[in-house]
Amino acid sequence: MGAYRDTLKIVFLCAVWFSSSSATNIIGKQILTLFPYPTTLTMVQLMVINCFLGPTLTILGVKESPHVTRRQFLREVAPLGVGKIVASVSAYVSILKVPVSYSHTVKALMPFFVVVFSYAIMREKYPWKIYMSLLPIIGGVLLATVTELQFDIIGLTAALFATVCFALQNIYSKKAMKGLHYHHLRLLLVISQVAGILLFPVWMFTDGWQLFSDAKAKNVL
Repeated sequence: MGAYRDTLKIVFLCAVWFSSSSATNIIGKQILTLFPYPTTLTMVQLMVINCFLGPTLTILGVKESPHVTRRQFLREVAPLGVGKIVASVSAYVSILKVPVSYSHTVKALMPFFVVVFSYAIMREKYPWKIYMSLLPIIGGVLLATVTELQFDIIGLTAALFATVCFALQNIYSKKAMKGLHYHHLRLLLVISQVAGILLFPVWMFTDGWQLFSDAKAKNVL
């Protein structure tokens, strides 16, 4: 009975994740069609997380982040912030350049990358059935790529890059949660804080400067 309940829980969580991810990408596509600034959209996303997640966790009584040394932070936490920036910006670039359906199809390769990187980095091995189950996914993505009418090499590259980054982030986040005893939501908050700090100067000299120039040209400022 316990195993059955765990299976239902996993299926439910996967369904919620897929639904929320699909909804986010569809809304993101609509925004980027009118406002083609993926870095700005990533910056706003990070700001929302940083503003609302911390107070929410405090209200819910989620345990505080553990004390880590500067060396541990720089080696195991800060790189996750960099990965979040690259993954999020790449994901938004992909849905800007290609249809959401195709971007999601490419993201279906994430289990493949997780399995490959888990073995390469952590030497984790999986049953042969897991490896065999990845073959239809790879074939489906290849078929979708060949038949995609709105194919764009930048969109495909960005989608693949985002998927690889998300897979690596999943592996190293798991490592940080186990090794440093982070709560997964606290880790998300810390990663988002690091990503926001690092992305802000980049945003200032890319999208920020472009938005300022456009506003000045239109006499908005």
